[in-house]
Amino acid sequence: MKTTITLLTLLIAAAPAMAADAIVNPLSPDADVIAAGRKLYHSAGCIACHGNNARGAVGPDLTDDEWMRKPTDEMIFNTIRNGRSGTAMSGFSGDMTEEQTWQIITWLKDENAKRKAPK
Repeated sequence: MKTTITLLTLLIAAAPAMAADAIVNPLSPDADVIAAGRKLYHSAGCIACHGNNARGAVGPDLTDDEWMRKPTDEMIFNTIRNGRSGTAMSGFSGDMTEEQTWQIITWLKDENAKRKAPK
């Protein structure tokens, strides 16, 4: 019983540190990064499933906030790199660098921000 309580205490204490280790986008959202991300999105063939402006086609809209999983940097990065089992989303880790993946994510976040902006 004491071992179980001690282990549980350690897990609870470690939870904030584990969350702090989450993968976050290392790139700044400047115009050059956003432009590179948009170009890569198109050249990598993402438009075939997600549409020209990432607003969805065969695949889901990537610019809204209605995702099956919370769209954290880490989740989006892992999905692009590794794909999503049970879906048509295949991984692109062999086709682009990690920096290129982050550029696409930066562009997607910029598209999301534009979508939310008051008109």
